[in-house]
Amino acid sequence: MVQIITDSTCDISHQRLEDIGVVCVPLTVHFGEKTFIDGENLTAKEFYEYLRTDSEIPTTAQPTPHSFQEAFQTALDKGDEVVCILISGKLSGTVQSAHIAKDALGSDKIWIVDTNQVCTSLGLLVEIAAKRVKEGATAKELYHEITELSSRAKIYAAIETLKYLRKGGRLSGTAAIVGTMLNLHPIVTVQDGLVLNTAKAKGKKKMISILKDLAKADGVDESYPFMFCHGAAEENLELARECFAEDYDISNGFTGTVGPVVGTYSGPGIVAIGFIIKK
Repeated sequence: MVQIITDSTCDISHQRLEDIGVVCVPLTVHFGEKTFIDGENLTAKEFYEYLRTDSEIPTTAQPTPHSFQEAFQTALDKGDEVVCILISGKLSGTVQSAHIAKDALGSDKIWIVDTNQVCTSLGLLVEIAAKRVKEGATAKELYHEITELSSRAKIYAAIETLKYLRKGGRLSGTAAIVGTMLNLHPIVTVQDGLVLNTAKAKGKKKMISILKDLAKADGVDESYPFMFCHGAAEENLELARECFAEDYDISNGFTGTVGPVVGTYSGPGIVAIGFIIKK
């Protein structure tokens, strides 16, 4: 058998991960001197409440090598091989921790994929991998397939407020004030493993429609599902789903919640889509 292991930036709920048989190694979130384990003693809902009320700018930290070593060893003890599907190594040291753990165990039954993705695009890859395991894919087959799909996975995220980009140092105070006055919403993507600003939208409806325009321009491989995520923004999520349903079959799509890693900089109101680009 093959055990899929991922990290908590996949933004798939714990219940869903359990249902599809995926093990999650969580990142940690720090609000000042308070430390939380993402998804375990800090839910997404609680995170956004802290974000609204706590003056401290939160920070996140990668899992320790020991955390991965425990997860790997548990799978190996069952006789499973491991395919570990993780956040971009350019955004987090999570991949490095996983490699340190693999080296410590000295096992050739652990396959680590640096997806160069995060959030919806990472979550979608995990969902695809879990389905392939049920279909009988080997670890080697899965490693090569997910590595190839990682190069075609795409995320676009529309950010409702500029406040947290400014607080997190990703945007100047002046730019944030001007953007807010003009009702501008940045739309970001991940390219070559890094988060980049790709467009701006004026107003919420335009923000959602641009997400679809960008996906159309890339070319969606409709043999794979979409993944939609939101951060304390169910209204935006439904607007996005309705907008995409006009042109695509989203009935087999997945839904998740944007967690602390992306949420630290986006704040509440974010809506993100993930899909696979045509070859």
